[in-house]
Amino acid sequence: MFSKINNSLLAALFVVLLGFVVIVFFLNSDKNERTFRDVLVDIDTTAVTEMVIYSRANNFEPLKIFKENESWFVNLKNGKTGDVADSKMTQIFTELVSIKPKRLASRSKDKWGDFQVDSSGARVQIKENGKTSLDIIIGRFNYQQQPRSVSTYVRLSNDNDVYEVDGFLAMTFNQNADAFRNGSIIKDDFNSWNNLKFEYPADSSFTLTKLGGKWMIDNIQTDSAKTINYLRRISNFSRNNFADDNVIETSLGPAYKLTISNENLEFIEVSAFVDSVNNIVTSSQRPEVLFDGKSFGNTLFVGKNSFF
Repeated sequence: MFSKINNSLLAALFVVLLGFVVIVFFLNSDKNERTFRDVLVDIDTTAVTEMVIYSRANNFEPLKIFKENESWFVNLKNGKTGDVADSKMTQIFTELVSIKPKRLASRSKDKWGDFQVDSSGARVQIKENGKTSLDIIIGRFNYQQQPRSVSTYVRLSNDNDVYEVDGFLAMTFNQNADAFRNGSIIKDDFNSWNNLKFEYPADSSFTLTKLGGKWMIDNIQTDSAKTINYLRRISNFSRNNFADDNVIETSLGPAYKLTISNENLEFIEVSAFVDSVNNIVTSSQRPEVLFDGKSFGNTLFVGKNSFF
């Protein structure tokens, strides 16, 4: 009789212990699952008012991008600000919200340097109405050949865990202030243009005119493919070669000038002021911005032979 009681007691005790083990296992399993983050970036892009980036490209000094009266600006080293194109901010936000964990790469602080998610990484802080909603460090990229893919290692600043995510994020965030600025020089619909006047030194000036749907120079029809390629190229022309600290010597006027007019008699003027040192380009569409035209001036100011 005592044997039966002992066996029953042991069986009951075994069931209790087994249940305890099962409960502990599931609790620990659930805990481990929760520590692997499903979401790294949770921001409301419409509420973002400020972004601060610390990157190697800017010597890890704070690069501040901020929103004012629905427009975006970036602080420059000379104490001034430059405007940021809405399309650039859209690209930045698209990159941020697409950061999703692909795999957990490490949970050890000792591995931060290997993945460059320590002080050598690019740190991005996002603020919504003055409160920090994201603080993330973007590390080195990882290129895989088969199948071909590029990923980046990231870490939330308040977390030890390092995650691998899709994309080459350094291309977006590890850049200096000029890379974020609006570099537009000409932005217009070339289909509405009917006259382009090129004013050059000596006797090299000429005019490109649309007559009866055909483009002409000196009453000679130009090569249609070359002409359209040029017009399309300059109709959305932008560069990030800024010359903020230069002063234009306007007394002699521009050395080169391109005047574009359309069917509504609206004008766009692009001028190049050239001396022995500088080649400063200005546009009537953005007269407050100066560009260094040394690297792109001949792309805008072409000769008449370019159209034949």
